[in-house]
Amino acid sequence: MSKLGRKEILTDDLAKKICKMIERMPDASIPINWVNVSTHVARQFHHRFNRQILSQKEWQGRKLISEAFHEAKSIQKRMQFDPAPKYQTSPRSLLQSRIVQLEAKILALQDELEFIRAQQLDSLDVFLNTRCDLQALLKKI
Repeated sequence: MSKLGRKEILTDDLAKKICKMIERMPDASIPINWVNVSTHVARQFHHRFNRQILSQKEWQGRKLISEAFHEAKSIQKRMQFDPAPKYQTSPRSLLQSRIVQLEAKILALQDELEFIRAQQLDSLDVFLNTRCDLQALLKKI
């Protein structure tokens, strides 16, 4: 059987790749709109599709690209309302040096805590293993 007409460009495989690209857009801080989606599709996959084709094409009864677009749009809206990080304006190198200082402080405190625990366990062990006459202790009190 021969198929007449033009070969299909927007296939299921290409649609899945486009969906993955759309899902990564909010993480890359790219505004989610159909113009950006079609522009990025043209750059990455070398095919220019308009909004109508991208949003209405169905595979197995599902509009995969449209679903991915709406999901990414909701993620973008959620990210806009999330609070900004505490050190948003600080340069990255300062933040990394602060992280290194805090990690060193944590390690020093853990070593100190381990040393104190060992001392307390030793004193408890000495107390439990020594024989002590209760009558003599009562006379001292």
